[in-house]
Amino acid sequence: VQYVDLETGEKLEKPIVTVFTVDSEVKNAPRVTLGINEEGFPVFRWKKVPGAERYYVMSMTSSEKMGLSGDGWVEGETEGTEWIPESTAKFITYNVSEADRREPYVIEKYGEGNEAIPKDTEYETYYCVIAVSKDGTSALSNMFRETDIARKVPFTEEVKMSLNEEGSNYTQSFGEMPSYKWVTMCDGTLVQKLINYDFESAKEEKASWSGENIVKVPYKIDGTGFDGVVVVESYNTDTWKEELEKVRIRQEKLRNRAGAVTPEMKVEGETESEKEEKESSGESERKYEVTANSALSEYLAVNMLNANTSISLKEFPESADTDYLLDAWEEAVYQNPMVLGVTGASIANGGKTLHVKYDTKSEEIKKKQKEISKEAERVVDSIITDDMTELEKEMAINQYLCDTAEYDMDALENAEENDFAGVDAKFNDSFTPYGVLLNKTGVCSSYAGAFKLLAQQAGLECIVVTGNLDGELPHAWNKIKIDGEWRIVDSTNNDNELILNALLNLPDYAADKVLVEDERFVLDDKVKDYEAKSDDKEFYRIEGKFYEKNKIFEPLKNELKEEGTAVLRTDYTLSDKEFMKIAQEVVEGYGSGELGGYYWLGVIYLTDEEGREK
Repeated sequence: VQYVDLETGEKLEKPIVTVFTVDSEVKNAPRVTLGINEEGFPVFRWKKVPGAERYYVMSMTSSEKMGLSGDGWVEGETEGTEWIPESTAKFITYNVSEADRREPYVIEKYGEGNEAIPKDTEYETYYCVIAVSKDGTSALSNMFRETDIARKVPFTEEVKMSLNEEGSNYTQSFGEMPSYKWVTMCDGTLVQKLINYDFESAKEEKASWSGENIVKVPYKIDGTGFDGVVVVESYNTDTWKEELEKVRIRQEKLRNRAGAVTPEMKVEGETESEKEEKESSGESERKYEVTANSALSEYLAVNMLNANTSISLKEFPESADTDYLLDAWEEAVYQNPMVLGVTGASIANGGKTLHVKYDTKSEEIKKKQKEISKEAERVVDSIITDDMTELEKEMAINQYLCDTAEYDMDALENAEENDFAGVDAKFNDSFTPYGVLLNKTGVCSSYAGAFKLLAQQAGLECIVVTGNLDGELPHAWNKIKIDGEWRIVDSTNNDNELILNALLNLPDYAADKVLVEDERFVLDDKVKDYEAKSDDKEFYRIEGKFYEKNKIFEPLKNELKEEGTAVLRTDYTLSDKEFMKIAQEVVEGYGSGELGGYYWLGVIYLTDEEGREK
């Protein structure tokens, strides 16, 4: 890019851009996606590259001063189109984990604190894939930063060690069966993972050590592949199956819900006769509000809002950078929920044209856009008043979605069957705002898109965020600006009858225990502009239901006596040991040993037998 006149040194009115490409023996580089399998291992996937005989998975080091350096290191090779490492230990980026921060020797060395302590290095590691033939290699694929991978991947050896130390989990009653397990991720953070009990394999037997009846219930920890057994010692032998069924229902109610699909961009060839015909097609009228951080992103959004299938890139020479074009395209798709039905895109015509694929015909897309717009106006008129504060408006929108929308489990299962790359046509609406707003059913991307449209209609600044739930599930949620500060809201999972609004107005450091954002939702260099730092508007705080750990047992006891069930919040990092101590104090003060409960992200739920029946 030439910014100045080479003769005079004066700044040019318009920079001169010269586009070039670096030739490779294998013409196309792989486009890699990263997923997390059920065992918690990262899975690198790509499509077969023409002419390639095998693929190398590479690690590359980079520094702020020098950029990428060295030749890289081959971490693995395959003739297939998928690679899974043998261990997750290679992705560890911490010196001290959150789990160890309370140890005396750690406090002595690093001081007080809760956060993990990263490795002290000026270099960052990136992972990528190159295609290989007998003649040479392709260019590097898109790259994945090790620190981002580490945040999504559990340190499986740490989980195994923890399970070996604890052996079986012993409980006195079915109500005390744990709901979650703390797991250390490869970046050192602690994440609460749901316990998946194998209820069908539960069995009653005599304990070898006491001769008394016990019930053994096998389980696996969600997203890790590690298992254990819960042993229930005190129960009614005539009704134990009914009691276990209550636990099954509880676990299903607590299960978080995700299910976003990921459109893909690729590079394709094109015949000379197709070039002129496909450079651009359709209208480019701006009919709906556009969210964009660059002129290219805005231009792409307007074209896709008009359901254009071919978009000319001639006026945007910066689009020759495929990574930047992908970045702008993804922002245009995710930040504009009225862009409906996009399933993928391809770069053609020497980089001068972008072809976009939709799962719905143009006429149907425009019809549904009008219906969505009309419904958004109707909803906001019915739930928002001029005298409301920004916080009151946001809470009204969140509550409306919780009250009126149902999560579409069938659509989620269909997305899982298709590896979240797409869904059958009958489920298309459940992945757009049309599902939640018009059909009253949808998955997370439908909730997040609907929330953004309603927030915009109410005059609030809001974005859609993409990433993963619990590390491994593709997910979408929102950030909204209230009183000048960004805050996290996940209306999909706020709609939980046991733990309500646990993800309403959280800061990043708390939501990071559950929600792992990626960089697809906005331009990469703008991600930091949307940091959520404050929890002063967090739901339990503004409702007067937040207490410090050493002061919460009395309010829990009082609410139990009044309601039969208590739901209050304390520190987000509440541990199993701290929860059991609080629960024991409540039991002693409440005067009943029949309490059941659990906690998640510091939200404590306790109930007695009568409360559980309700």
